[in-house]
Amino acid sequence: MKCITILYPAEGNEGFDFGFYERRHAPLIKDILGHSCHKIEVRRGVSDPQNPNPQYIAVISIWVSDWAHYQKVIGERQQELIDEVPLFTKQMPQVQIDEVAFEL
Repeated sequence: MKCITILYPAEGNEGFDFGFYERRHAPLIKDILGHSCHKIEVRRGVSDPQNPNPQYIAVISIWVSDWAHYQKVIGERQQELIDEVPLFTKQMPQVQIDEVAFEL
């Protein structure tokens, strides 16, 4: 299993549209990835006394169970996802791909 982590910076990105992401972008991801998408998790950065200014406004984790299928379909349809980014955020994200070492 691999996990794709997508990090949307908070600075200068106050208008991140979580509603759009939930209604349209996340379903598009699931549609494109099909059976290779194990789970999508969307987290919102929040302030607290220890961290009044979170570094990221949104952190998205996409768990991929079939990496070969993921690579095939993302190669064919990645541009659809990229084209939507300006519709819900002002900042391009950072992306990291991890192999899941273990789960508890």
